[in-house]
Amino acid sequence: MSKSKATYALIAGASFSLSILPGIAMATEFYTPMQPGVSTGIPAGALPADGVYGDVDTYFESGTVKNGNGHDFGPKFNGSDITLQLLYVPGWHFLNARYGMWVAQPFNFNTTKVLGGASSPSAYTGYGMFNTIVTPEILSWNLGDNNFVSEGLSIYLPDGDYRHIGTTESADSVSNNYWTFEPSIAYSYLGNGWNITLNNLVDFNTTDTATDYHSGHLYYLDYTVAHDYGPFTIGLIGNYIKQFTEDTQFGKAVPNTGGTGGFGNEYMHASIGPIVAYHLKEATLIFRFLYGFAGRNGGNPSFVHFGVSFPLK
Repeated sequence: MSKSKATYALIAGASFSLSILPGIAMATEFYTPMQPGVSTGIPAGALPADGVYGDVDTYFESGTVKNGNGHDFGPKFNGSDITLQLLYVPGWHFLNARYGMWVAQPFNFNTTKVLGGASSPSAYTGYGMFNTIVTPEILSWNLGDNNFVSEGLSIYLPDGDYRHIGTTESADSVSNNYWTFEPSIAYSYLGNGWNITLNNLVDFNTTDTATDYHSGHLYYLDYTVAHDYGPFTIGLIGNYIKQFTEDTQFGKAVPNTGGTGGFGNEYMHASIGPIVAYHLKEATLIFRFLYGFAGRNGGNPSFVHFGVSFPLK
């Protein structure tokens, strides 16, 4: 596999659905649909060469929950995930753009405990299947001079291991009980060994029918500045998330996290860190670290990612 093809294949599924792994949020009922920073490091504006691509991505996260003022509130969490992904680029064209489609299935494990207290596995540990994510269409345009733009639409199916107690999602639940529709627009510059990418996404969530909780809609920005050095790609990555509508339950705005006053429980998170990838002949290995340096109304996680991408056909 050529180096350019390996670069494009780098976590190929994550680059175009742009929506994979869950992250503990506490706002948006429990999990943000898209994991913070999941598409970082990816030339998301450009589809890879025609073919079928597989990817396996594993992450480990740790953090504390922030209240509405951005201070530690009490719950402390750890989690891990493995996600299997498949990207198909059949060689079709539409509106002068190349076409692709994508599917992913994450499996999640997390533990939560109160700071200063003991953890109870029966009450605070959860594992199982997160929501299946399908992306029926991805379109990527080559604008010339190594500039690319893509758009896509991902859909999160409410088919994961969801649990609730009355009108509250259970602490051992590992998925969301609502549909999410996630349009995206990404720009990539890929000239002279550079990958400079801005990836914009919005989550539109339906209501959890078991709890009548409606998680507010979210905006995500994942950004990448990376350069090739022989078989390595090294760079800086980051993520910003801002919830722009209120969480509501039974038709009323939900109080902010941590009893800090105010309503809406609108989530914010920001992270930054390094990426290192190594391109083999038939695969790409990737390491990413994202440090969560700011948060409000929910989890403020830091992530360590290990992944491998490879062509299947």
